[in-house]
Amino acid sequence: MSVEVTAEMVLEGLKHVMDPDLNRPLVELGMIQDVKACGGNVSLTVVLTTPACPLKAKIEQDVRTAITAIPGVENVEIKMTANVSKGAHGGAVSLPSVRNIIAVASGKGGVGKSTVSTNLAIALARHGSRVGLLDADVYGPNIPMMMGIEHVPEPDGEKLRPATAYAIKVMSMGFFIPPEQAVIWRGPMLHGAVRQFLGDVLWGELD
Repeated sequence: MSVEVTAEMVLEGLKHVMDPDLNRPLVELGMIQDVKACGGNVSLTVVLTTPACPLKAKIEQDVRTAITAIPGVENVEIKMTANVSKGAHGGAVSLPSVRNIIAVASGKGGVGKSTVSTNLAIALARHGSRVGLLDADVYGPNIPMMMGIEHVPEPDGEKLRPATAYAIKVMSMGFFIPPEQAVIWRGPMLHGAVRQFLGDVLWGELD
């Protein structure tokens, strides 16, 4: 007679699987979520503290080994994700779907702001973070060229849709201004454009 596996059995089987850094059970830390058991199939989500967790593979293997040892389990599906902490935004623009903002700026041109921004965004995305890249340089926007993007998707109603490259959502004034056209805007117009890119773009959930 086969054993019917339950979510409670799975959690019980995982109670001795420890976080190697904190030396506490994953279940106790709330890192095991969405446990489902149907017949011999078990699925769950492991929520790490950072997408770049160096022990991600070990934790996944420890969880898989513990569940496989439960009588009646035939298949194990594990989703690895991360709960990125949300920083405090002191500015006036509210971005509830963006957890953290990293600003790269300089009072001087040609010092590598776009290069740093692009490489930082790609590095974070490769580590599993959901990343958006906003090119706020309206006088010399070159993020589209660096990311290899020529066109932005069609708007969705009154909202702009960002382009996507290397799993990164990208928005830039360079999508809307021909390369040979100069931009001569005063401060309020620049401010309005940046606010529109922040508030009127479908960024989605970003880390």
